[in-house]
Amino acid sequence: MRFLAIATVLAAARIAAAGPGDPDDATEASAEFQRGRDLAKLGRYTEACAAFGKSYELDPALGTAVNLADCLERQGQLYRAWELFDLVARSSPNVQSRARLARSRADALAARLATVVVKLRDPAVRGLAIRIGDRAATPAPEIRDLVEPRDIEVVATVPGRRAFRTTLHATAGATVTVDVPALPAPDEPGEPRRRRSFVYLAGGLGAAGAVGLGASLVVGLGARSDYRAALARECLPASTVDDAGYRLCRARVDRAGARADHATELAVAGAVLGAAAAAVFLAAPREALQLTPVATGRELGLGIAGRF
Repeated sequence: MRFLAIATVLAAARIAAAGPGDPDDATEASAEFQRGRDLAKLGRYTEACAAFGKSYELDPALGTAVNLADCLERQGQLYRAWELFDLVARSSPNVQSRARLARSRADALAARLATVVVKLRDPAVRGLAIRIGDRAATPAPEIRDLVEPRDIEVVATVPGRRAFRTTLHATAGATVTVDVPALPAPDEPGEPRRRRSFVYLAGGLGAAGAVGLGASLVVGLGARSDYRAALARECLPASTVDDAGYRLCRARVDRAGARADHATELAVAGAVLGAAAAAVFLAAPREALQLTPVATGRELGLGIAGRF
């Protein structure tokens, strides 16, 4: 009954609010409006909303806006319904009954929506874009927007800078606030980086040098241990009187000496590899260009920095 009353009261207002335009559009808009009313009487609100929406697109009459808003509210599209009721209330100063009806419906819907407050630290920065959910907002020191209760993503972007993103949990009748800091300016191009292939080669040489020095330490400690053991057992004065004792002592000492020589060789090789790693790294050519990906809410590309 409420829907039928709205349609009846606003039928004349719809005609009065229509401006000059294509007569064919006005005729089709009237036909779609009537079709929407007929479908609404049957409870087929999805089809009724489509018909009212098409009529409003062809002829944005305030009467059609009220019927479309009522239909959208029944379909659960609370924000869009509030937006239309609020529009009608603000646009009907000379039709008090329609303004009161639309304002009452808008206020009732507002209580079922959530309020998002976005505070911008630097609202005047060039190129700043703000999105609250799926809608763009005009940058201002403080932005207030009604949203349907759900998780809402707030995004602030400036071309060439890292975007700010956060997700707010908005509940009916509640207000959530987010402070958006000043987005950091891009870093100035610094010293070009060394070519990666040379850096990787230097790293490999340095790792091999470290392994060589480590192996040298292990082998050298083993050689010293062998030598001390020979002095403690095989090379005692009593064991070197005969030829057999002497040969055993000599073999043990020679083996310790050979291991010490290997340790020295490994140490020299490790030092040479370490020096080569340092030389390759320091002599590595620098990359002429640096490519930095740039992604914002509306653009995607590459930032190029370097020396020319």
